[in-house]
Amino acid sequence: MGSQMKTFDPDFLSKLERLALQNIRPVRGGTGGSRRSRARGQAIEFSDFREYTPGDDYRRIDWNAYARFERLFIKLYMEEREANVTIFLDTSASMNYGEPGKGILAKKMAAVFAYIALANYDRVGIAAVTDTVIHQHPYFSGKAGYARVLKFLDNLPFEGRTSLNKSIQSFEPLMSRKGISIVLSDFLAEDGYMDAFHYLKYQQQDVAALQILSPEELDPSMSGALRLIDMETNEHVEVEITPRTLSLYKKALNTHMETLRQTCSNLEIALLQVGSDISLEQLVFEKLQQTGMIR
Repeated sequence: MGSQMKTFDPDFLSKLERLALQNIRPVRGGTGGSRRSRARGQAIEFSDFREYTPGDDYRRIDWNAYARFERLFIKLYMEEREANVTIFLDTSASMNYGEPGKGILAKKMAAVFAYIALANYDRVGIAAVTDTVIHQHPYFSGKAGYARVLKFLDNLPFEGRTSLNKSIQSFEPLMSRKGISIVLSDFLAEDGYMDAFHYLKYQQQDVAALQILSPEELDPSMSGALRLIDMETNEHVEVEITPRTLSLYKKALNTHMETLRQTCSNLEIALLQVGSDISLEQLVFEKLQQTGMIR
């Protein structure tokens, strides 16, 4: 993703290696795959090593490795399962708004989720959605293909109108693929998101949603007589921005965000709502783990 991906250095990727996407129901791999599990005591096949961290099962320490390197490593294993991870990335024109832009963070998070999934031997597919699926990266596995993911994301434009309901329901490769679906969007589509969420649950997906809003949307500082233009429809409205206008706007936004929270809670969907100015490290290594999206 060019300069936008400068934070994806080896140290950052190494930290991602220690994470895994959370899923609720057991996953059966249709190809006899091998989703790497962090569950202790359930493994049947040796896979890899990683450095010991406090809280790990000390019985998994490889003392031969310690004798060679004088550092503690634990053995990782594989279970006979894999997950299909589908990333739905909202690339409508509204995601190109804000400073920093909502879409920049959304693309970075799509890359983060993809890497975590690939590092855990899962299969990953990416769908760029507006009011339809405009681009898609076919399902694949193996970190060797990660460079193609970055190129795919980097080339995605932000344009068109939003309809998560229409686009997600039209994504045919999802059918009959039990797994994990991640939706990255500002969730400001005129027709909402409810049908999309119900469709994903019907398709037996464990769903995670990341709502990204810009600082200007969360706390606007504009005032006076303005012409506001819709980025997706080019429709405009003349408004007088007063303290009362801003108060009504914030109330409506808070209601919208609370409705999204309640909807996700009722449907057992993991949700995180952030501003686009949050640091990537804080988002990945603090906020996401607090919500249970990753572990």
